[in-house]
Amino acid sequence: MNILTLGAAAGGLSSYSFFIIIILMVVVMYFMSVRPQKKQQQKRQEMLKAMSTGDSVVTLGGIKGKIHSIDHESEEVVVDCDGIYLTFDLKFIRSTTPAAKAAQKAEVQKPAEDKKEVETKADDTSEKEAPKENDDAKTDETTDETKEDK
Repeated sequence: MNILTLGAAAGGLSSYSFFIIIILMVVVMYFMSVRPQKKQQQKRQEMLKAMSTGDSVVTLGGIKGKIHSIDHESEEVVVDCDGIYLTFDLKFIRSTTPAAKAAQKAEVQKPAEDKKEVETKADDTSEKEAPKENDDAKTDETTDETKEDK
């Protein structure tokens, strides 16, 4: 309170600057917290509206499955988790992956897995060949030793 009275005694300009600082703080708080939160909420609403049957979903509890049916009026979604059908409120869906994107990811992962299998097969064959080379070297050494002994 002493600061306010000192500012008023110094002149009227300092009391206005105090209110300007408060207003600037409110504006900064809006742009730092409220506005990004609204953007995130809008993005989530768009995600929920874009959901369709066959899309892969992850719930807030970590349950993964595919959408069997959606009822936007009652805000419920039925998720197929390996043959088990669970009903969730739309609010409990954490993320969705459209069915087309999920199929593309699966196609991308399959060639990568095939490459890994080929690499492991190549590693296995190189490991099998490497001892053979060592065995050949050992036999050469033993023949040299036998020649020296003679």
